[in-house]
Amino acid sequence: MNLILSITDFENSRTMIAVNPSQEIDLDDYIHRVEKDYLPKLFGKELYDLFVADWLSPIEGQPTATRFGVVYEPFIVQNDSVLIQSEGIKEMLKCFVYYLYLRDSVTRVSTVGIERVKGENSDQVNAINHDITSRYNEGVDIFRTIQHYMKSFQPIDYPEYNGVGINIATIF
Repeated sequence: MNLILSITDFENSRTMIAVNPSQEIDLDDYIHRVEKDYLPKLFGKELYDLFVADWLSPIEGQPTATRFGVVYEPFIVQNDSVLIQSEGIKEMLKCFVYYLYLRDSVTRVSTVGIERVKGENSDQVNAINHDITSRYNEGVDIFRTIQHYMKSFQPIDYPEYNGVGINIATIF
């Protein structure tokens, strides 16, 4: 079961993924995997468990605690000379799913090994020169901003915070 995202979240915008009905199961699997992998890293295990419990009750599908609502939604805050801006958790997850799904879609597994998909009337574009890597890095920026907010801007509201870092995608 997906917590935050659904397939319909990828029907338009910068993270649009065109899928036919047979591919929807694959995309749903990516959504589930990204939420399961990245949310615990974002919050740390204890705070993640509290976020999920809050998300599922009393109104499933939205955070009810103010501290979770703040980081779930887009925000801009300033503290002395530091200004941080986040597009919110949903956009962060969409960036990760977009990157991972499209990155893995350029190859397929066959009986003779892994093959690159080739179109008759198209040219290949690698992930580094395409916007999918930019989307992933945008997700990392949002991830880091949310963590910075919980750790440095409002640590009193997130005493259970114990998130771990992730890195941007790079060719080096």
